[in-house]
Amino acid sequence: MKKLICMGIIALMTILVAAPAYATVEVAQNAGTQGVITPQWTYIALICPGLSINSLGKATCTGIAQVYDRSHTVKLTVNLQKSTSSGWSTIKSWSATSPPGSTIAALEEDYYVVHGTYRVSNNVKVYNSSGTLLEDKTVYSDTVTY
Repeated sequence: MKKLICMGIIALMTILVAAPAYATVEVAQNAGTQGVITPQWTYIALICPGLSINSLGKATCTGIAQVYDRSHTVKLTVNLQKSTSSGWSTIKSWSATSPPGSTIAALEEDYYVVHGTYRVSNNVKVYNSSGTLLEDKTVYSDTVTY
């Protein structure tokens, strides 16, 4: 279901004209309270990690990343991570880069796992046309126990 929602969001964002994100100010209900500034990503429009594990232990790991500007390159790294006694350990990684002129990088990969608790991380790096790193963010999926 999450995958379907993410794909729908991507389709909608592709159709609409992309505009840069700006920080917004939420107006407080109480007159005595100042507004709260909510920072937004500067160059990244969307990061959507996903993980599902079927009854045979096949983990389907997904990642979708979109940037606002077609002149930027987005590099997406999808990491399958397993919970251990000392934290999270990456057991498999995949990477994709947006094609020239595209704002989207996406991946869907399968990997068989043993019983445990897992999550997917999506690391997104945005580069300008001269190769300078502009933004670097990581988002995690919900955990799945198999």
